[in-house]
Amino acid sequence: MNRRVFQLLMIMLGVVIGTTGAMLRHKIGRSMATKQGETPGAGRLEIESMESSDEQDEEPQAVRDPGNRKQLAELRQASKLEPNWTRAFELTERSGETVRSEDLLGQPYVACFFFSTCPGTCKRQSGEMRLLQSKFKGKPVRFVSISVDPENDTPEALRAYADSFNADSQQWLFLTGDLEKIIKVGTEMFFLPGVEKRGHPDRFCLVNAQGDLVGSYVWLDSQEREMLVKHIEELLPESN
Repeated sequence: MNRRVFQLLMIMLGVVIGTTGAMLRHKIGRSMATKQGETPGAGRLEIESMESSDEQDEEPQAVRDPGNRKQLAELRQASKLEPNWTRAFELTERSGETVRSEDLLGQPYVACFFFSTCPGTCKRQSGEMRLLQSKFKGKPVRFVSISVDPENDTPEALRAYADSFNADSQQWLFLTGDLEKIIKVGTEMFFLPGVEKRGHPDRFCLVNAQGDLVGSYVWLDSQEREMLVKHIEELLPESN
């Protein structure tokens, strides 16, 4: 393993740690919210973890590097030195049309990975994306959901799934394609460990109008969702 690849992996590890921290905060929040109805000892580990860090008021990742923006800037710079790193994609939209990453230039967009038959968090994730679509309706920002199960997520299947979330075909895209390429896109363009067949991290990735990844947010965490909205607004023309 050469030094540059090692550097990339170490920075990506920081993103993973940020994900773990945000998800832990989410679990703690749910534990406290339901404390009244819990059996004795339920959620004890989460509560004790919160109490032990309460004096220090840590919130480490959210405070030190909102949206992992500093880490992502370092990753972008390091990846430029890797000649075979994936820097663009060409995938198929639910309409059957080809969508290239360069087609998305000119507007910021939020991307995530999912699959339509997901038994876990995908429907909740798509619900959060629908809320973003509603909030930014008519604004120059797009939303992009990329399937990690292309074998089943044909354009026809994606159309049905998109319709179930009232996805605006002009603002919210659903993409599918070759699985190996999608995994490389997730790992090397969005710096997301864990993108694999029928597997994905619970993150929303924010890309600016120039095509640079500038933020990565755990959508399960309400604070990070609020942070994402703020950072989207900062990228819109009327904010500049």
